[in-house]
Amino acid sequence: MKIKQTIEKEITWEQLKTMAADGTAAKHLALHDEVTVILAGGETANVEVGAFLPATETTPAGVRFVFKDCLDDPHQMNKEWTNKGGYQASEGRRHVLEDIYPSLPADLRAVIRPRKITEVLDGKTVSYEDPMWLPSETDMFGRGDQSWQRGAVDGPDDFQLPIFATERDRVKERRGYGTTPYFCRSVISSNSNYFCLVYTDGSASSDYAYYSYGVAPGFDL
Repeated sequence: MKIKQTIEKEITWEQLKTMAADGTAAKHLALHDEVTVILAGGETANVEVGAFLPATETTPAGVRFVFKDCLDDPHQMNKEWTNKGGYQASEGRRHVLEDIYPSLPADLRAVIRPRKITEVLDGKTVSYEDPMWLPSETDMFGRGDQSWQRGAVDGPDDFQLPIFATERDRVKERRGYGTTPYFCRSVISSNSNYFCLVYTDGSASSDYAYYSYGVAPGFDL
């Protein structure tokens, strides 16, 4: 008989950043490993290792983290019945960058590196960089049968994070609510009012931009 146990150890965000940059993070961390963070308002959340990012010609190796569950407060993707302007112009993005990101501990914000985000909207490609973001439909479902749009509105650098390989992996909770749907940043290209949604069973769904659903952002070191 084997017993699986959880081992806790102290480490700083700066140390994690160093391991990420020199490509040794996978020797010290495993997918789904969690780090507890306390936000400025006192809310406690766990972020989990979602993927190890290989080095490229322009960037060092890195680690991608995603909030394990949704934050306490749900939020809209837009205040109106529209997904016009995509994630870049959305209220959801503003909320992530102006409300959530500044609430992270200062030592974590000091080592986060911006992620390049690419959207394909009405045949036009838009690219920009954010230090914190909502996962895309491709981040969650990949470009196969589980994805409604097969990544059609997401950039070529997006890929399914290995921690979201199954529906069970994608299920998230919100404190005081239970299992909850949550927004992705990808628009539904066939409907000008909808954003992609991960439903309570971990399957792909969508709903109106002005509805409030769970928020579980990510960031890169």
